[in-house]
Amino acid sequence: MKFGNITSFVALFLVLMLALVSCRSSKKSMKEQQDKTQPTITITTPTEKEKKQQEEKHGAAVGENFTAQVRVAITQGDKNITTNGTLRMRYDEVIQIILVDPLLGVAEVGRLEISPDNILVIDRINRRYVNASYDEFTALQARNINFGTIQELFWREVQKSDALSYTLPAKTPIRLDLKLSGKGSSSNWTPHTSVSDKYVKTDANRLFSSLLGR
Repeated sequence: MKFGNITSFVALFLVLMLALVSCRSSKKSMKEQQDKTQPTITITTPTEKEKKQQEEKHGAAVGENFTAQVRVAITQGDKNITTNGTLRMRYDEVIQIILVDPLLGVAEVGRLEISPDNILVIDRINRRYVNASYDEFTALQARNINFGTIQELFWREVQKSDALSYTLPAKTPIRLDLKLSGKGSSSNWTPHTSVSDKYVKTDANRLFSSLLGR
């Protein structure tokens, strides 16, 4: 383990995941805009037929569950660390990524919880957390990223492959490798986390700035 300590790794991983979906979702959004010659905005209430078509498009129904064990590896230059965790998704409700101590492999050290209205990041070691709306994350707001765009990326990519690799730009590029196993559809888990009043709330954008400054 070479990222200083597990705390810095947890912070880096959680921010990396947010930066990842931000970059990839914004590229998809830009491509869609380029494909539209005369964009039109129409606000309507979807019919039951349209809801069904949307579910078929994404291969998921509202409330459907997806779970998996995940092996996480982060490499930046000659620094690297690997740990395990759990991925849980409930379609149109939440995406959870939970990390455990890479040495003991039992105790939870960090959690990322993405919901339609907010993003929760918990650092169990330092007893601090971020609970912010998408508007409070300036890096996401600037790219018009919301829960829908993040969910589409996660739901599609984790189900079509058991191994995912990404490289994000930084002063020293950061590589993130995810390996999934034990995929299932268990619903026996809590979708939303309550934060103890012993934890201290932290500013959302410090997470991004700490990553981009590397």
